Amino acid sequence: MAKPWKDDQEYLINSIVEYRNLINGKDVKEAKRMTKNFAEKLHKNNPELKHRTIQSIVERLPYLDNLLAGVFKKENYAKKDQNLYSKVPRENNDLTPNYCNTRHSYNGAIR
Repeated sequence: MAKPWKDDQEYLINSIVEYRNLINGKDVKEAKRMTKNFAEKLHKNNPELKHRTIQSIVERLPYLDNLLAGVFKKENYAKKDQNLYSKVPRENNDLTPNYCNTRHSYNGAIR
């Protein structure tokens, strides 16, 4: 079973603006590629993330992007994460969903 995200997700949260700037305006295919590259960079440069797989970071970044921007309803996110809802709005308060990870459970709101 995957280890729950707790303190280690702070590294992702602290990088969310950089991540958003990287994928802004890109089509989904290109944004997914850039998400993977960004996850690899975070994994390599943060020893505290070494216990995570790159894939887990790839899946968590879009989740946090949507959560922190306030995309979807608050109830669509894990209860333990709802305190982060809409805490880091995107530029111009954009609420367009980040579709780079449609496998995450909150994406029931997308389907």
